[in-house]
Amino acid sequence: MTGSGGCSRPAGSPDALLWRAQRAEAEFARLESQLKSKERQVTELQMALAHSTARHYAVEDRLERELECLRAMVPPGGWIDRFTGTAQRPWGDGLRDPEGGVIIHLPYVTAVLSVLFDAIYLFWKDYDADNPPKSSTVARAIDERLDFRAQSNGEASRSGQAYASAIRPDCIKEADNRHHVRRRV
Repeated sequence: MTGSGGCSRPAGSPDALLWRAQRAEAEFARLESQLKSKERQVTELQMALAHSTARHYAVEDRLERELECLRAMVPPGGWIDRFTGTAQRPWGDGLRDPEGGVIIHLPYVTAVLSVLFDAIYLFWKDYDADNPPKSSTVARAIDERLDFRAQSNGEASRSGQAYASAIRPDCIKEADNRHHVRRRV
């Protein structure tokens, strides 16, 4: 064995054993440091993967809700413009009236009124009395059209819920006893 000065040391000498022990300790410290570094990298990758997975599921959930609202907003015979993503209605051009509906003449129409009229037509025109549209679906569709944000718990905005309740037919409100209906005088 060769020492630091280039001299040979006997393999069993105390200096040689001390030198080998120090070298082994240095190698152990280096390997331990590398192991800790790799463990940190693995932990960071696990955290990044968990974050990415959570974001993926959040985006997927949001996209599914948007798709559900778009589907709910498109009447039979309607379609979705693939470039703008807007729902087209058979009577949306203003030239034709909805069949069997009510014609209202107003001096102007706000964006909110337009969305509410569309929602009434889409959800309530041909609804099944035994299976009416869910208020949450109507509220989400209104939220989507008016760019309202959902509540932190995932429910439709309070404004969307209020608008959905306002356009719910009185006969259904009376039947489900969820709303206080003012009697007509």
